Amino acid sequence: MDTRNRQPYNKIKAFLVENEIKHKDVAVLLEMKPNTISKKLNGFGGDFTLEEAKLMHVELGVPIAYFFEPNVPKKERRMIS
Repeated sequence: MDTRNRQPYNKIKAFLVENEIKHKDVAVLLEMKPNTISKKLNGFGGDFTLEEAKLMHVELGVPIAYFFEPNVPKKERRMIS
């Protein structure tokens, strides 16, 4: 069973659902398999590259901040002093 490499891109996933954009559409844009897109979005694959983020922003309207904002649940946050 795969383990997560990082937190999933929940904001991007929500954006895609709200805008009726399928993983297949993103895969065609980025010239990848839909499974690869799914793994990236769910934290099991690698991060999106800057070029991929730019394409998704320009072509699909995904806010660029969604690629950089941490999405850590409150219970997992720690104060760093």
